[in-house]
Amino acid sequence: MSKPSSRSYVTSLEAFRSATDSPRDFLERSLARLNDWEGKIRAFVNTNISAAREAADRSSERWRSGRPLSPIDGMPVGVKDIMETADMPTEQGSPLFAGWRSVRDAAAVSGLREAGAVILGKTVTTEFAATEPGPTRNPWDISRTPGGSSSGSAAAVAAGIVSAALGTQVIGSIIRPASYCGCYGYKPSVGSINRGGSFDHLSQSCAGVLAATLDELWIVAREIAARVGGDPGSCGLSGPRDAPPARQPRSIAVLRTAGFAAATSEAGDIFTEFQEKLQRSGIRLITRENTSAVAHVESAIHNAGSLSRAINAWESR
Repeated sequence: MSKPSSRSYVTSLEAFRSATDSPRDFLERSLARLNDWEGKIRAFVNTNISAAREAADRSSERWRSGRPLSPIDGMPVGVKDIMETADMPTEQGSPLFAGWRSVRDAAAVSGLREAGAVILGKTVTTEFAATEPGPTRNPWDISRTPGGSSSGSAAAVAAGIVSAALGTQVIGSIIRPASYCGCYGYKPSVGSINRGGSFDHLSQSCAGVLAATLDELWIVAREIAARVGGDPGSCGLSGPRDAPPARQPRSIAVLRTAGFAAATSEAGDIFTEFQEKLQRSGIRLITRENTSAVAHVESAIHNAGSLSRAINAWESR
């Protein structure tokens, strides 16, 4: 079996323009990765390969004629199975909804289709995007969890099956599986990406993106938001259409949250080494030892985890 390797789509755009590559050919390479990996990691609960090929063919023609709909026109993507799709079931990770179809797209899925993205399939979610895990395994070590609740999305991106996938998060459901699987995860501010048609209804939840690169992470989020906006009453996603170039920050705040007490000594040593590396590069670290405001913030958020879980439990009733 090949090694996990996320695959950038935007680095192929020039090849699409020159017709030395095409979205259909890119999709076929994605399907080869699906064939290599899916039996091991079980990232998908449903796929629609024939529709994906048709969409990729239409995208290839647009690139050949110089009329792509967006930078993600033709990009293979996965959709967390908590979000509705017109052409596939939305089972929410639960046997209670096995085979259930709404025959409509969630807002974020509609935004992807309008931008020309190729919806390859529905990625595994924990049941109702909560705590009961699905069958997905971590591509780096299939004896380990990929993290939840956007488990299939992270595993599919990490294995190079798709270049990006939709996820949702209340507490850590995007950033945790992204971290576990070694891909990029973007949890925007609550309400930044329209959640219409997503069954992750909790008040702290938001839609986000997992992707192979930082550029793709941002471009996918912006292309969706440009078409469907944010949640009603939200200001939506702000910022430039294209990801700005990276620049070194002058300072970084270091927060020691309640989770530090549960961290292993090995994890603590690695975190300390990382802080020292940042300081050697000329970045000032703002900590509770040198800035009282940081200590106040740490105190204020100390119970955030238990409070969030209490809110989730009440709303879930």
